[in-house]
Amino acid sequence: MQELHKISIGLPVFNGEKFLKKRIESILSQTFTDFKLIISDNASTDSTQKICKEYLKTDNRISYIRQKKNIGIWENFNFVLQQANSEFFVWVAVDDLWLPEFLEKNFLILKTDESLIGSISKVSTKKIIPSKINSLNIDSNFYKFRQKILNSIRNYDSIPLTKDYNKKVRTLLKNSPYVMLYSIFRTNVLKKSMIPRSFVALDVALLLNLLKFGDIQVIDQPLLERFPVGEGSKGILSLAKNQNRNKLGIIFPHYPITIWSMKNIGFKNFLKNIDHYILLNLGSEFFLIIDVIRNLTSKNKKSNTLNNEVKM
Repeated sequence: MQELHKISIGLPVFNGEKFLKKRIESILSQTFTDFKLIISDNASTDSTQKICKEYLKTDNRISYIRQKKNIGIWENFNFVLQQANSEFFVWVAVDDLWLPEFLEKNFLILKTDESLIGSISKVSTKKIIPSKINSLNIDSNFYKFRQKILNSIRNYDSIPLTKDYNKKVRTLLKNSPYVMLYSIFRTNVLKKSMIPRSFVALDVALLLNLLKFGDIQVIDQPLLERFPVGEGSKGILSLAKNQNRNKLGIIFPHYPITIWSMKNIGFKNFLKNIDHYILLNLGSEFFLIIDVIRNLTSKNKKSNTLNNEVKM
């Protein structure tokens, strides 16, 4: 008979060798120990599998599954969730870290207040040093430019999402605290809120669904450390190709979330927040143009390098 734990931790990962050891260590060093760590390796091509198998030998709370082929980012998120049979569930990003009391303090909040569907701590966002950016195969100049703009319009910290649904929707869309996806949730509510198809900003849609069932509270103490080098750091064009997967969704990356919101948060509520969706779509078109120019410049540089090598 399978042992039941109070919390299931889902770690979807693809080529996470540079962060994986520290991420797993921060999980295993939690003061709250009654958990199951579910790792889904999305057909990584680096040493992710080797690292996971090493930890698998040392702790029986770890479960490791390797996908035969890359099933997609959000499909991998959903996969680890569907493996969970505990009362509570939390996703973890491979490039984030927890302080030792993260699980314990959020667990106590949820057990104390049945009206809450999620809980998270305040977030400490760490800067990536230039040498680290280059080692992650990220264009450092683009990364710095992108982060400078996003830092001026996006809140990377967590923020309480409470009161009535309309106010929660406005707070979420206005402040963009999408780190809230890494809250500890009630598993049954999270599974009911899942969206079957993938598109850019699916995390926003999922949070909008979750908030229909209750509130998400925030512990006023930074117990989560974030390093903003995830999939989004590669640019909106890469995101649109991987998640929208159709021509219209590539040309207009936030078109799918706009249509989804119109249908699912209530048309009146959508109209009240139309300013957000206009800015969201305009912003994605701006970054899309930057991505196209960046890709063309990169191709020209490679072409010139090859021509010079041939001449030599």
